[in-house]
Amino acid sequence: MRSHSIAWTMFQSGAHAMIITAPILSEGAGAQVRRPFPSPELRWPATDPFLLFDEFFVAMHAGFPDHPHRGFEIITYILDGGFEHRDSLGNHVRALAGQAMHFVTGSGVIHSEMPIGSAHGIQLWINLPRALKTVAPSLELVALQQMPVRTFEGGTVCRLASPSGPIVPSTDVIYDSVRFDRAGMWSVALPEDWVGIAYVLEGTLEINGASADAGHLALIEHGQMELAASAQASAIVLQGKRQHESVRFIGPFVD
Repeated sequence: MRSHSIAWTMFQSGAHAMIITAPILSEGAGAQVRRPFPSPELRWPATDPFLLFDEFFVAMHAGFPDHPHRGFEIITYILDGGFEHRDSLGNHVRALAGQAMHFVTGSGVIHSEMPIGSAHGIQLWINLPRALKTVAPSLELVALQQMPVRTFEGGTVCRLASPSGPIVPSTDVIYDSVRFDRAGMWSVALPEDWVGIAYVLEGTLEINGASADAGHLALIEHGQMELAASAQASAIVLQGKRQHESVRFIGPFVD
């Protein structure tokens, strides 16, 4: 297992970037994840409203058998292969590459996630505000065709979630998949009291002036978030409005 490494850089706009190297952990039944947070170096409230971020690698015959959750919502984005989801609500869903599942655990639910052959993707946990902790659980599958794609000089941005969709989380969150086909730059200005996160999937990016390779995550607490590439690269970019609530992890539950 790799330990975390951590570094800070100051971007010319004055926006700090905290760079974390995600360790590889074993989870479920034979699955592996890269988990930049939560960790001793990076956890709530620094990541508020985000609770957990995993890049998962699940081989055939591995996976995540039945386990319970409550108190948060999950966005699972399939990059390669597929996941078969079953839960105590009676849902049975197959999510394939390019698709995303939005799973609100709410008052409590049991589910399993097993690979269709193999699976590679991103799982993000978002805290449910205290007033919504006991909502009824629900599941939504979003197809690639439902995700709007915008172009910029050098690449594309595919939007998975925002207050206007296609996935609409229970709190203010924007979730983008950013791909550089060649050298280019993409940036976004964080609103007041929002946090920005960029996780490099492939290639190398300069994030607010700091070099970040695959498996590195950058946290930007205010100001401008700028990604620059000199060649092909891709990243998951998150923006979230802080909830300013306390949370308590109790195994798979978040109260």
